[in-house]
Amino acid sequence: MGQHLFIGFPGAELTAETRQLLKTVEPGGIVLFARNIGVERELRSLTRALQRDFSFRPLIAIDQEQGRVNRLRTINGEIPTIADMKRGGAVSRARTFGRDTGRTLRKFNINVDFAPVLDLELSGPDVDNALRERCWGGTAQEVISWAGAFIEGLQQEGVAACPKHFPGLGGAAQDSHEQLPTIRRGREQLLSEDILPYKKLQRRVPAVMVSHGHYPAFDGRKRLPATLSRRIMTGLLRERMRFRGLIVTDDMEMGAIAQFGSFEQAVVESLRAGADMLLVCHAAPKALAAHEALRKAAESGTLPEQRLRQAAFRIRRFRKEWLMENR
Repeated sequence: MGQHLFIGFPGAELTAETRQLLKTVEPGGIVLFARNIGVERELRSLTRALQRDFSFRPLIAIDQEQGRVNRLRTINGEIPTIADMKRGGAVSRARTFGRDTGRTLRKFNINVDFAPVLDLELSGPDVDNALRERCWGGTAQEVISWAGAFIEGLQQEGVAACPKHFPGLGGAAQDSHEQLPTIRRGREQLLSEDILPYKKLQRRVPAVMVSHGHYPAFDGRKRLPATLSRRIMTGLLRERMRFRGLIVTDDMEMGAIAQFGSFEQAVVESLRAGADMLLVCHAAPKALAAHEALRKAAESGTLPEQRLRQAAFRIRRFRKEWLMENR
């Protein structure tokens, strides 16, 4: 069941404890953070070991956006902000930046970028959502043009884009790292504005990351995050929008998820509701707990066999296209 997990681990090298964690879980993907990034030689050694030292071969992902979200700062230095790029007025600058990002990631055997942010840059007294300086524009068309160019450049270099945070956190009044935000924008407003970049770009992207936001327009009064919502992941993204790619959750260790029963219940419910891969980014015990919860749910039938087959098919298709040995 590890193929359904992207997991993180501490440090810039594979300790005995980390190696045991990876052998136990056999995750479908690894997500790297600043804590994993040493000098160039160390990062290359780490990712080579992830590729060669295990019986499975995980995808390797990172959040490499622009400006302040720059996991490779110690290697790559500072990178342009969106404001820097837009100051010149040419969308081609975002495409060039995407290509530069893709070349850098490929150099370190990283094949998935959890970027770009497709959330709208909204302002107001109730907006406080950890998206400052991370959004490509305040309108859907700005986001489609600029983020779309970044995606094109990134994927030209062989790195898969995974835009976020579907169906849109621009209107959130809280940071989902800490608590569950409620996005009170109306259904038609969400469809015509926040979701429009996903609709227009979906044929260009192989994966989408779903947010931990609550959307009353789709889920009513029940305070359910999108990552646990069948109406959003299956009903909206799969059935209405006909998205065929991989559905990935935001980090299941975030504060927004903590209030929904146990961590194990949330992990199982997310996969049941339509996610294909779940992020468990920080604590090794959480990664082990997620793996065990999914295993037990599959054995008991709590996770339907058909749902698991669908998710496994999309994971295999994604791996076939984006693992670097196949490119």
